Amino acid sequence: MSKHTVMITETALRDAHQSLYATRMGVEDMLPVLSSLDEIGYYSLEMWGGATFDSCIRYLGEDPWERISKIKEKVKKTKLQMLLRGQNILGYQHYPDDIVEKFIKHASDRGIDVFRIFDALNDIRNMEKAIKEVNKNGKIAEGTISYTVSPVHTNEMYAELAKKLENLGCDLICIKDMSGILTPKNAYELVSLLKKTVKIPVHLHCHYTSGMATATYVKAAEAGVDIVDCAISSVGFGTSQPGTETVVASLQGFPFETGLDLKKLTKISEHFEKVKEKSLKPYGSSATKVNVDVLINQIPGGMISNLANQLKAQGLLEKLPEVLEELVHVRKDLGYPPLVTPTSQIVGTQAVFNVALGERYKNILGETKEYIKGMYGKAPGKIDEELMKKALGDEKPIDCRPADLLKPGYKKFKEESKDFAKTEEDVLTYALFPQVAEKFLRAKYSGTLDEIKEKPFSIPKSTENLKKHKMFVKVAQKEFEVEVFE
Repeated sequence: MSKHTVMITETALRDAHQSLYATRMGVEDMLPVLSSLDEIGYYSLEMWGGATFDSCIRYLGEDPWERISKIKEKVKKTKLQMLLRGQNILGYQHYPDDIVEKFIKHASDRGIDVFRIFDALNDIRNMEKAIKEVNKNGKIAEGTISYTVSPVHTNEMYAELAKKLENLGCDLICIKDMSGILTPKNAYELVSLLKKTVKIPVHLHCHYTSGMATATYVKAAEAGVDIVDCAISSVGFGTSQPGTETVVASLQGFPFETGLDLKKLTKISEHFEKVKEKSLKPYGSSATKVNVDVLINQIPGGMISNLANQLKAQGLLEKLPEVLEELVHVRKDLGYPPLVTPTSQIVGTQAVFNVALGERYKNILGETKEYIKGMYGKAPGKIDEELMKKALGDEKPIDCRPADLLKPGYKKFKEESKDFAKTEEDVLTYALFPQVAEKFLRAKYSGTLDEIKEKPFSIPKSTENLKKHKMFVKVAQKEFEVEVFE
């Protein structure tokens, strides 16, 4: 009996450090190990997209477009993969179709081979344009199911979505378990159903947050999953993906195999251990550990680490349990959206404000109102009627694709950035993150990028006798004043 090959996508270059260390790994820490990664035999290397673009220009003083080219120069055999938020691209709102077109064209030209395309609400209208553009550029479109558990989400619904994605032209289907809540049993049932429903490969992405993901991968492999996402052990586990070496070893002896060499993987892990100690450690938090509470609150890895850092900076870390409990209520009121960017930020920030103000929905954030109005897409379930009335008054929610309301934007962004954007990629960077991009691009072309690089921070164990000062903290596009310690 021939063995079924389960391929592996390595996430050390993107989601691993996004989940554990607030997306702070720079390309210079990646370059020395890329040739070795290329020899392993991975299906792909996930190395771009998600929060990396924002982090590059906001904290690292690094051009994200050039990161692709630098990695492509070293990686000759293995496909490069990115995470694309559908019509949101890499930002936190919908962008006009012409921006989506140009962004995918440039990413393709730079060297991205696989585009994992998702929508936070699983609204297929928000994925369709990106899928078509990836097809047009001759790249691999991976249509994605944002997996969650709620009274309105079923395996049959996911299978129906997968079939629609296949019919739209997707080459792969991904189950994106961003919270680490997919149980081994349901992984077997869902993958089995998808393998019967679609004729294209099924790719499984799980976070290790609850500690179940390795077992989940074994059962998914039994059901015929084609690819799984792993992170080399030194940047794996916790809220990252299960360790690559652990998964390779766990699948040995079954009628399926990965074909990867554990000795070679150990060398890779040694490199990232050094990077972690040198560059990433200041950005870690308790979110790097397994947290079974995720089975209740469903908070994804990247959200946990960023939320923990934000609360630390505000001196409100002791409020974290209360905020996590409030998240459950807010998510229910908003119709059970999956907690992934940008809905995770919307739900999370509203929960923070509810707790901070001591009253639920005393202040309904602008993003929450936009969500209720339908500007992010169709909610999976029914939004609480009292909340909708309080947020919108007599205004009615929209019933069209949100991007249909947007005019072409490239010419406007080009005109606005003409004093500091020199290339079409610069204009796209500005379109996604206008304020941050202007500061970055001016520094880039004046040769002062080192001056805008973030200095690693550390949180003191004791705040006694430290001087206080006020600062503005930004949480999901909202700024408010808090007291912090010097």
